[in-house]
Amino acid sequence: MKIPCYSTIKLQFEEGIGQLELNKPPSNSMTMEFFREFASVLEFIKQHEDFRALIISGHGRHFSSGAEVPVLLREVLEKSGTDNKGRLADVPAFLSSNYKSLLTLESLCIPVIAAIRGVCLGSALELALFSHFRLCGEDAVFGLPEASFNLVPGLGGIYKLCCISGQAVTLERVLKGSTFTSFDALKYRIVDKVVPKKVLHATARDFAKEVMQDFRVEKKALYIKKYLS
Repeated sequence: MKIPCYSTIKLQFEEGIGQLELNKPPSNSMTMEFFREFASVLEFIKQHEDFRALIISGHGRHFSSGAEVPVLLREVLEKSGTDNKGRLADVPAFLSSNYKSLLTLESLCIPVIAAIRGVCLGSALELALFSHFRLCGEDAVFGLPEASFNLVPGLGGIYKLCCISGQAVTLERVLKGSTFTSFDALKYRIVDKVVPKKVLHATARDFAKEVMQDFRVEKKALYIKKYLS
């Protein structure tokens, strides 16, 4: 199996486990090109049964700072159109496409594990929320800062967070837009386990080896209790 090359993503494969690394240092921001390549990566994984687990991480110190806000705003204004009162008339097609990619990620029949260290903000947190499992280092910092830019999370993050953490936590986190720690994330059930950052990737890989043997989405709670508690 020949692994394709990408400009914003690094994909590796070993012993049945795919390692998808957001690769745009230092903050691994999620550009328009990233989302195009991300959709391509998912199609590649779906077409190759050799993949039995997928670990998603960021290159270097951070998972990802999320979308580049100035670019995102420009794309929304240019591609959404406006009505006769100057209001946005529809949802830009690229947002719908990006959301469908996250749904595709969630629907994969293999365990998808987000291994998070450093910052995980905005659309990066939304990506993590659509993963089946989330592990993080003690240094991880989370947040949905869109409200600070007069935006809202646009890739399904509000719905996913509400399902995981409840309405009260979701409203607080979305409306405040402030960051929170790894241990807050554990309290909110956003992450399944906090580990020292030096052993994060080893922990994620060991966990992947365990759960890929007989993965079932509906057994997620059992996997967490057995292997991560």
